[in-house]
Amino acid sequence: MDKLLNPDFGVMALTVVNFLLLVWLLHKFAWKSIAGALEKREKQIADDKSAAARAREEAQQIKTELDAKLAHIASEAAKKMQEAVALGNAQKDQLLAETKQQAERMLAQAKEQIEAEKNKALEEVRGQMASAAVLAAAKITGREMDRQSAAQTVESVLKEIEEADRSRA
Repeated sequence: MDKLLNPDFGVMALTVVNFLLLVWLLHKFAWKSIAGALEKREKQIADDKSAAARAREEAQQIKTELDAKLAHIASEAAKKMQEAVALGNAQKDQLLAETKQQAERMLAQAKEQIEAEKNKALEEVRGQMASAAVLAAAKITGREMDRQSAAQTVESVLKEIEEADRSRA
């Protein structure tokens, strides 16, 4: 054990010579290729980092452009929606106005038709009343009335009835 603790200068010199020989051999044959490979790898890593940075910047730029396009599309969609709603409201208002006009025309036509039917019915009633009045007058007086005097009598009676109806209303 004592030998282990005491240094052997011969072995030590040989170890130093071996180490220096190894360093010289590495320097002579392998150092340039190892250093070149390391530099090449270092350059590749730097290029990869710069490519990744460029890709990140391009991705950010594309994202910004897409966000802008999306915002533009959303605003266009909102604008189109507003235009569609406005167009729908205008068409609704137009349809309502046309329907109202048509209803008013139909109401006016119905009133005219009712008035015509009323006048026709009144004429028929007048004719029947005139005939009935001529018959009644002929029976009462015992003589026959002509049609014209009977019509005048019926007209005067009808006017009195209409005036009485108006005064009640």
